[in-house]
Amino acid sequence: MTDTDDHSGPAAPRIDRKRRLSPIWLVPIVAALVGVYLAWITFSEKGPTITITFQTADGLEAGKTQIKHKEVVFGTVKSLALSEDLSHVEVTAEMTKEAAAHLRQGTRFWVVRPRLSASGGLTGFSTIVSGAYIELDPGRGDSEHRFTGLEDPPVVRADMPGTEFLLTADRIGSIGAGSPIYFRDVQVGQVMGFDSSHLETGVKIHSFVRAPYDRQVYAGTRFWNAAGISLTTGPQGFRLQVESLQAVLAGGIAFDTPATARTGEPAKAGTAFALYKDQTSVQESEYTIRLPYLVYFDGSVGGLAPGAPVEWRGLKIGQVTDVRLQYDAAAGMARIPVTIEVEPQRIELVGTDPDFATGANVAALVRRGLRAQLKTGNLLTGAMVVSFEVDPDAPPAELGTGDRFPVIPSVPGQLDSAMRSINGILDKVSSLPLEKLIEQANATLKSFETLAAAPEITDSLRSLAGTLASTQQLLSQANTDLGPVIDKLPPLLDAAQQAVRRLSGTLGSVTQGYGADSTFKRDLTRLMSQVDDTLRSVRVLTDYLEQHPEALIRGKTEGFN
Repeated sequence: MTDTDDHSGPAAPRIDRKRRLSPIWLVPIVAALVGVYLAWITFSEKGPTITITFQTADGLEAGKTQIKHKEVVFGTVKSLALSEDLSHVEVTAEMTKEAAAHLRQGTRFWVVRPRLSASGGLTGFSTIVSGAYIELDPGRGDSEHRFTGLEDPPVVRADMPGTEFLLTADRIGSIGAGSPIYFRDVQVGQVMGFDSSHLETGVKIHSFVRAPYDRQVYAGTRFWNAAGISLTTGPQGFRLQVESLQAVLAGGIAFDTPATARTGEPAKAGTAFALYKDQTSVQESEYTIRLPYLVYFDGSVGGLAPGAPVEWRGLKIGQVTDVRLQYDAAAGMARIPVTIEVEPQRIELVGTDPDFATGANVAALVRRGLRAQLKTGNLLTGAMVVSFEVDPDAPPAELGTGDRFPVIPSVPGQLDSAMRSINGILDKVSSLPLEKLIEQANATLKSFETLAAAPEITDSLRSLAGTLASTQQLLSQANTDLGPVIDKLPPLLDAAQQAVRRLSGTLGSVTQGYGADSTFKRDLTRLMSQVDDTLRSVRVLTDYLEQHPEALIRGKTEGFN
């Protein structure tokens, strides 16, 4: 063994003092990273929190009620709280990330629950089972996180194509939000609502017409109130107009565009139109020239009211605008001034001065006999009309100058004229000596009874009747035995003439009861004269047949007259 081998031995240990991370720590680190990632994902996917105010929280539940748009969930209600003044409910809702882009000014929220309305019928029926929810209708303004909810669903959704128009009317009538709008009996839109902030100047109605029907609205389009049931009375009688069942329940508006107005581009959004009360008013609006006149009537004007037509030969040329009563204290009499409007555009002018349309020739017509008269327009309703008639024989008159309007002279109406005629007849009847006439009639009847009961009249009539009966019997036997008949006729005719003479003698007593010039005496004398002429003619015939019996076969000869 060498020295080297003696000093060799085990090597000294080396200690490494550097610390190393234990693999066990990988588990919490990975868990932390996953948590951070999930937190980031949750935060990044979380939508905004918004506040919606409603008048009531009916049907809403925190943590359960959802916010939807077209049945897609956009959020959930987290809490419900009353406002400090207890006037409304504040609903706090957490929205999804997808809903953030639609939370803008103009976004609308309303609670969907079962509703029954005249315009929309039954809606929200499915919520009876699933419960109420909040519907969202996106807006188009700037970003917003606080909203005021609607108590009723909007009529038109924001995504519905179409155009909104503004209608102005004096009265809204039966029109309301949701009322239908018709074009040629087809529903093409709805009423969105109305603005009543300036009722002193009328009502502004917001209407919406869906595409493509909004292309039918031009600057000359006419809108009118198409009420469900319209009953009017006038000179033409009763007039009943009935629209669709929906219009009956919720009212409605109709519009149409004349062919002459379909020029240029369709009306733009926000264009204002006048809303007429009915379709008749639309037709009346075509006559833009209205000339006011005044007519005074002295008699009754019962049945005449504003709106009654002014007619010329039965055709309407205007209407009555005002009827009132005036009393002249100085003259101590009452009269009725009736204001009328004449529409010359209703009259087709042929071969006349164009200035006629301005009323320049009315004075000339008055000088030619133009007069105003009240006439009955409808016997059933008693409605009256003002009628113009030209009477060339009318007393001379001129177009008057009133305080406000020219005055057209008038003549008594048909009723007044009839009453005057009746009163005149009654005056004449009352002036007759009726008592004296009745006494004379009674005396005449008594004389007639006495005369009729006289035996001379009875015997004469019996004798005449017997003679005529015998004559008739003989004539009926002429075909079988002409000779005996001819032999018997002269005695019968002598007897008939004697009966007539006796009756004529008896008539002498008629003068005592009836007078020589009474109607009865004249009629009876004329009768007896005719009987006598008849008997004389029969005698002449008998004499001729005795001399010429062959005339029954051959006919009469020239010598017989």
